[in-house]
Amino acid sequence: MKRVLGIVGCGLFVAAAQGAITDINSAVIQERFFNDFPGSNLTSVDNFPTEVSFTEFDYGAGGFANRHDAKYSADDTTPYGLDQSTAFDIKFDISLDVGSFSPRKEAGIRFDSGITGDGLFLITSDGEVAAFGGALPFHSFGTSAYTPGTTTSMQIIYRPDDDTDAFDGDASTIEYVLGGVSSGQLDFSNLENGWATGTTIANYLQSTPDSGNPGDFAVASFTNVMIAVPEPATLALLGLGGLLALRRRG
Repeated sequence: MKRVLGIVGCGLFVAAAQGAITDINSAVIQERFFNDFPGSNLTSVDNFPTEVSFTEFDYGAGGFANRHDAKYSADDTTPYGLDQSTAFDIKFDISLDVGSFSPRKEAGIRFDSGITGDGLFLITSDGEVAAFGGALPFHSFGTSAYTPGTTTSMQIIYRPDDDTDAFDGDASTIEYVLGGVSSGQLDFSNLENGWATGTTIANYLQSTPDSGNPGDFAVASFTNVMIAVPEPATLALLGLGGLLALRRRG
């Protein structure tokens, strides 16, 4: 079932954890979370987990950017809410096609929280790939790590500590993987030692059009979404041999 909410603004959802992370089975589409170009032509496709996409063009007059979210859900209605103990391994294929590389367009996965702020793992139209913001530990894959119009894979693996003390020497960790290249496990250092209760997950497109190119467009596609529970960090280290400031409006 496709659910699209075209209401602009914040605080539309009250997220709540709904069983296991693997219960996620749908996406709640929220078009125009930012709506600085209200006259744009926008099409959303929701066939989660096979495909979710946003296609936008003919922006017209406006200001900063438009943003469109596909919130992960376990009931096709309410965004799934994480807490500190919710381990997960999320992987999907992603492509971002654009009419103009600049101003920057971006797409990826976001973790939204009113407590810690919003964290992003994103690809951009100018080639940069990075994770930053909110509770997320920072990591950059480089300023030319992505070629617009191509498809790559993104994966994010969260392994929680068994308590919420980030300063006991046993931090929760996050691992970012781009096209099979891993960041390694990075420690959380926030007070929650991971996610704040109610943090939501979304794939998203954020686009700032090129006013000098009336044919500018942005197409973000998210396909083959897979959600699993990761193996414990200790087993991962044994099995894999120890594995391998940005400014944004989030």
